[in-house]
Amino acid sequence: MKLLPFSSGLGALGLSLIVGCASHTSDMNRHWSERSIGPRVSRAFLTYDWEKDGSYRDFAWQKKQDINLTVRRHFFNNNPENPFQPGDESFYAPRPPNSLLPRPWNYIHLEGLATGAILYAAGGMFVPIPIDSVIGTLEEGGDDEFMQGVGETFRPVGVVTASFMHDALALPETQGDAWRH
Repeated sequence: MKLLPFSSGLGALGLSLIVGCASHTSDMNRHWSERSIGPRVSRAFLTYDWEKDGSYRDFAWQKKQDINLTVRRHFFNNNPENPFQPGDESFYAPRPPNSLLPRPWNYIHLEGLATGAILYAAGGMFVPIPIDSVIGTLEEGGDDEFMQGVGETFRPVGVVTASFMHDALALPETQGDAWRH
């Protein structure tokens, strides 16, 4: 008699596994597919829909630009889309690399400051954690873009250091200025 509850439990487990299986990508947006969990969670918590918004880094940058525009309009009475105010070319500039070093205010932004304030209010230290920027960095290709920003920061220092070292060792310049790059 003890075998009956065990076998019915196995049957229920097997049935749930068969029903929950997804065999191809068209099941991604179906509710009863395990592949739909990630997109549904990101849509609910981050307002990100990969089908409409493109890469997460572009989506996060657009969110940051929307926040900047709202702050400019409400607190500084400045609207770059108003034809009666001076234009701002930086408003329409392309997205910079998603990296911390050349422009930390773009990477941390107001979201990181708010997260840091919440951690501080909870009794900890003020540590600004930019969740959107970190997710964008962890996305495919995000680490390359992060290192591109690091390279923009340290490349001039490397050129100066290499030129001083080159001059200190009195090496002849055989390739012109190409060794500096």
